[in-house]
Amino acid sequence: MKTEQELKNTLGLNVRNRREHKGLTQEKLAEKICVSKNTVSDIESGDKFARACTLVRLAKFFETEVYELLKPKGISPDNTADAIAIYSKEVKEAVERVEKSYLGRKKDRND
Repeated sequence: MKTEQELKNTLGLNVRNRREHKGLTQEKLAEKICVSKNTVSDIESGDKFARACTLVRLAKFFETEVYELLKPKGISPDNTADAIAIYSKEVKEAVERVEKSYLGRKKDRND
């Protein structure tokens, strides 16, 4: 079973790899998604889990889905069934927390 810290580490690694692939510094990525450089650093290091709105911005910027940012390295179409069996509960719970947080904040802003 994946722990919350393992999910933070996975997210951090995925964000760092995608950022580096685009040739961006943490500061440039932070500017593009409207957060501080410290936020990007904390996410990449696994010190903090991204807020829901930040996860959505990251996914949009990297032209992917939130769940792709939470997916451990080495998951391919060939071993997707194995990965789902291992990680589905944890990823589903993480995505549900993100959605709940994001929808709650969005509702608060509309009130």
